[in-house]
Amino acid sequence: MSDSEQSFLSRIKKNLEVVATVLLGLGTILAAFAAYQSALWGGNCLTAYNQAVIKFGDANREYLNGALATSFDTMVYLEYLKEDPRTAEDVDKMISKDMVRAIAWADQSYDKKIEALEYGEEAKIESALEAKWEEFDEHPEDSPEREKALAEIYELEAKIAYIPFLESPRYQISRRSPGDNLAKEAQAKMEEGIKANQTGDAFTLITVYFTIALFFAGLAAVLRDERSRLILLGLSSVVFLFSLVRMLLLPFA
Repeated sequence: MSDSEQSFLSRIKKNLEVVATVLLGLGTILAAFAAYQSALWGGNCLTAYNQAVIKFGDANREYLNGALATSFDTMVYLEYLKEDPRTAEDVDKMISKDMVRAIAWADQSYDKKIEALEYGEEAKIESALEAKWEEFDEHPEDSPEREKALAEIYELEAKIAYIPFLESPRYQISRRSPGDNLAKEAQAKMEEGIKANQTGDAFTLITVYFTIALFFAGLAAVLRDERSRLILLGLSSVVFLFSLVRMLLLPFA
């Protein structure tokens, strides 16, 4: 061992109490700071969770408003059917036609058939459908002519992209989008709270590390055997530096 190394070790041995005291002081201050940061992040976590709960409540309110608006639109739609000249004589017939259309398109995945037709073509098909429905209603039940008319109706229905307004993607988005947006904000706040909780837990763990460093430094300050004191101070220094680096890598509140 060189003279410089021996001189360095001798100085450490002479000042073991000073080194231990410095480690105890710094460790205590930094442990308290880590505990303070843990408490701050815990508060941020609770704040984010509360905001998420409020946002989820707002989202549920908007979903309820959308459901109420849909119910209102449905009632208006039924009233429209009653006032439509085509259905003035037989509203139930028109409603049943609309239900048959809706069921047929639900069964046949209408979204795969939405290929734009020229307005004139669609109007012609609609006129043909009106005529076929009238023919369908004129025939007695369970008659071959009635079954034939119904088959022709289905064939015509397959040529147009009929979408009941309740199943229209644009309509659904308009009713659900306010609630969906608030639900996304609530989910973001929830994730923010989870991250804050994890950061607070990390600061709490660092507090434990600093406490271990304090324990080793405290033992080194009271023992008389120089070798044991050096080992304990070395362990205390390693744990102290490890804790300090871990703390500096975390975000402060």
